Amino acid sequence: MTATRMELRTDVAEKRVLDLAESVYRHAALNNAFYDLWQSTELPADQVETVARNFYAQVSPTVNRLALVFLRMSPDDLVARAETIENLNDEMGGGDPKKVHTVLLKSFFSALVSRIRGRQVDFDDIDPTVLPATQRLVDEGAKLFGHENVKVGCGALLAQEWHAYAQLVRLYEGARNYMHHFALEEFHEHCEFFYLHIGATEKEHKLHAVSSSAALCRTEEDLAALEQGFTGYLDLLAGFWNELADAVSAEPRP
Repeated sequence: MTATRMELRTDVAEKRVLDLAESVYRHAALNNAFYDLWQSTELPADQVETVARNFYAQVSPTVNRLALVFLRMSPDDLVARAETIENLNDEMGGGDPKKVHTVLLKSFFSALVSRIRGRQVDFDDIDPTVLPATQRLVDEGAKLFGHENVKVGCGALLAQEWHAYAQLVRLYEGARNYMHHFALEEFHEHCEFFYLHIGATEKEHKLHAVSSSAALCRTEEDLAALEQGFTGYLDLLAGFWNELADAVSAEPRP
């Protein structure tokens, strides 16, 4: 005889999802050598270019990841679908091509590398080669976000959003090591990518990721699938940051 699956109360599901989300602060995706290095010192141009290329490569598919999850959601999952669309809209600059988040990120790195090198450098001129862990994050991450079980995809999305806010705070703090290359107000003008994310937008995305996930989790099996996606994506991120730390640490300093 098959046991009946007990349905979770909404408040219980929300608490369990929030607890899972907050575990990101204990994971190597946020506690790693790269963040320590980036925040502690100013790196030379070659190393900054390595950071720029690999970080952009792992961030640029964000819209595709969101779309993969959205396409797996049932038309009846109104809360999850609506919040995911709002997230997509934010990433796409609210319909303004100049404000698309990847455009702002390219602009920041172009300005930063140009100032360090003392000449104009366009982002697209940076060596396009990415590290194996970066490509693995992109490829395996897409599989998690597009998993046939939407709870796995939502778990990966939960990991992405809760990692993203803390990630960008750390990256911004490290970017401040390079302030002396700019006039004061000029530096902050180039940091719009960071300010969008460490302001209201990313905070809202964190909350939406919890409510969207909780709305889909009605059983212990659902929560287990959510955790599979969450942990799987954080592990990929941890591998990415650790390999990036090794790469920039191994490059010679001037």
